[in-house]
Amino acid sequence: MIELNNMTKIKGGKQLLHNISWQIQPGEKWLVYGMNGAGKSTLLNVMTAYDFASQGEVSLFGMKPGHEGYSAHRVREQIGYVSGGLHDRFAEGEIVRDVVLSGIYKSIGVYQTPTQQEIEQVQQILRRFGMSHFEGSYFGQLSTGEQQRVLLARALVTRPRLLILDEPCNGLDYVGREQLLDMIVNLQDDDKEMAVIYVTHVVEEVTADFTHALLLKEGEIQKSGEIHQTLTSQTLTQLFGILVQLEQQKGRYQLIRL
Repeated sequence: MIELNNMTKIKGGKQLLHNISWQIQPGEKWLVYGMNGAGKSTLLNVMTAYDFASQGEVSLFGMKPGHEGYSAHRVREQIGYVSGGLHDRFAEGEIVRDVVLSGIYKSIGVYQTPTQQEIEQVQQILRRFGMSHFEGSYFGQLSTGEQQRVLLARALVTRPRLLILDEPCNGLDYVGREQLLDMIVNLQDDDKEMAVIYVTHVVEEVTADFTHALLLKEGEIQKSGEIHQTLTSQTLTQLFGILVQLEQQKGRYQLIRL
């Protein structure tokens, strides 16, 4: 699905990513974990065809940038995306139905008349997440947590092959965070071929259904693989440079400084 081989990104004379090799297969749920400035955003920009690698090989859904048949638009058509700041890009007076519709068009806002089939797609995804009562509401009248849940529905309305969640809990209070995480848990039960990438620097957001983890530090992969082998007290101590202990209780993680 996604394959990076010895990928390096240099911008403004500064090396932002170095020798990144990573494969994502259908049905996997990846945690991308690292401190601020580790290179997480740069990595996502390359994977979503908003930036190019300086060196190495990149294959996105079988298409290689710079090669025949490559289309950034075709890459993005296959990706659903939610970030912590995406809600700020939508007008407060936009209704929820149109916010979700914009996920079909891969736009911010709706600039065409939707078909009946498209409207039914929106209604179906809102029903799936118990948000039908929001359909005619103004987006700006929702809480930040409710807005993030609507944006998750927007990301999923086209049944993407890859769902990217880029620090989606940023700015949420405890209740809003837990309600959003409840939606995210086991998303792949309805689409077992969809892969998920969840980017965060908060270990408490990591739920029991993750299959793999990639730890990023200063633009390099520190460790990558199955999550139970990758996300450990030892690897996080190396990542942070301070002694920490990772504990797990009821499928959730907690980080304690020793």
